[in-house]
Amino acid sequence: MKAQVANNMMSSFLAFLDNRILSRGEAFTNHSSQLYEVSQDVYGTYTIWGAPFKQMVCDASITGATKFTGVNINGNGPYGVDTSGIAFFQHHQGQVFFETDNAPVAQINTVSGIYSVKDFNTYLTSEPEEKLLFTTKFELRPKTTQSVTGLSLESKTYPAIFIKDNGGRNEPFAFGGLDNTIMDVIAIVLADSAFNLDAVCSIMKDCKNAKVSLMEHSDFPFNAFGACTGTYNYDTLSASKEEHFFIDSVSITKMMPNRADYDNINPDVFSAFADFELSNVRLT
Repeated sequence: MKAQVANNMMSSFLAFLDNRILSRGEAFTNHSSQLYEVSQDVYGTYTIWGAPFKQMVCDASITGATKFTGVNINGNGPYGVDTSGIAFFQHHQGQVFFETDNAPVAQINTVSGIYSVKDFNTYLTSEPEEKLLFTTKFELRPKTTQSVTGLSLESKTYPAIFIKDNGGRNEPFAFGGLDNTIMDVIAIVLADSAFNLDAVCSIMKDCKNAKVSLMEHSDFPFNAFGACTGTYNYDTLSASKEEHFFIDSVSITKMMPNRADYDNINPDVFSAFADFELSNVRLT
């Protein structure tokens, strides 16, 4: 099915919020590490090496962030796409994909890289809030005392923000078929400290009245694997768009794990709900 306005608004809002948190909060950490081969049977034509972190910053508009565009192989490099069998870099998963049938792949012993790790991962989700809070097992970003490996495709790490379409409606705005499409979006925030929770919630509260560029899926330089196939610069991309929607309201509700009805929440996870009301005046 062809993407509709709701799909485009959600992906545009995710890109906006991710950029706003990274830029306003400087919410990333520059890091260097070894990468480790990831056992997988999904992408049979590729050999995957992954970092012990996800997600990585790929937005070129973020000042001070190191983009993951090359790796050292066996101590040499850095090598980028189309060199030494590298097919692409998957920033969302923190992985580099090698073409399995390329000769250099068989000679790889070590892979290392320099990159920036987001302080808050961002995801679109359709999962119920209670499943994210009570059921799903999340892994905290690795500490030095842990056994370090490449993260699998299925693993989710926190701190993280899960963004979900919570419904909406169309309201008449003007004669001639002009409606105001209102979307209710909820962000479930999982932080690793009260300080970081307060900081990211403050950034989200300040998004009230913000103008968000409406983008289509084809505007984003990502392939079917979610890998960046060119330069992704949110500021440049958003400035080129003529259609926009607005954030009419933002409200924050913090979770209190000491309450009896929240006994099952991990006490090491500091959580909150952020409710956004998005407004898009358009011809329907």
